Amino acid sequence: MTEWKEGSSLSETYRKLFHRWEMLRGLVPAVVFALLSIGIELFFLNYLTGLGFVNLQVAIPIGPWSVPVSMALMLSLGAVVVLVSLWVSVFESVAYVKTGPSRELRRVLYPVRMVRVAALVLTPFTFLLFMPYVLQSAVFLGYASSTSSLRGLATTIYNWSLDVGQLEFSTRFILSQLIATLGAVVVAGLQVWRVRGTRNLRLLLRKKR
Repeated sequence: MTEWKEGSSLSETYRKLFHRWEMLRGLVPAVVFALLSIGIELFFLNYLTGLGFVNLQVAIPIGPWSVPVSMALMLSLGAVVVLVSLWVSVFESVAYVKTGPSRELRRVLYPVRMVRVAALVLTPFTFLLFMPYVLQSAVFLGYASSTSSLRGLATTIYNWSLDVGQLEFSTRFILSQLIATLGAVVVAGLQVWRVRGTRNLRLLLRKKR
């Protein structure tokens, strides 16, 4: 009976949170996070274009007009949608953890946890997105080759870059997006699992008491 009351109270809490997300105050952080994610994707796309990536565009007819659409940009926007969904899911799982009934405390913790969750989602995504290309860059390979302790690593990365270079740039772009998004999903999933596991353990201990 106690466990049912805890679950009912938790469900009511989350319903209030979902209602809060529907208001303008709740949507603004999501919009800011989406714009930040789009900025990262546009910077990455521009970075790859400088490396020789050809951003193909497909003309989509809309009435009497023909609108050019970048396929790479569409894939990037799809990754942004996943990132925003992850950010919302993780924030909803940690929003009320150890906040208590104090509304003032929640108002203080909300922005802090929003920023923390944003860093939690975007850090692995950005790292996995850019790191393969940074490792293959002439600057990094030159530095690694000039450092005696990193020469073996430089040789390994150089041989690996030769194998990767045989793939088409569009294939590498797609793989980069998929690997980075998967990394963000794994990190976000581990965070949600940790929070829910802690909550379930706390409910179990209360039930035994």
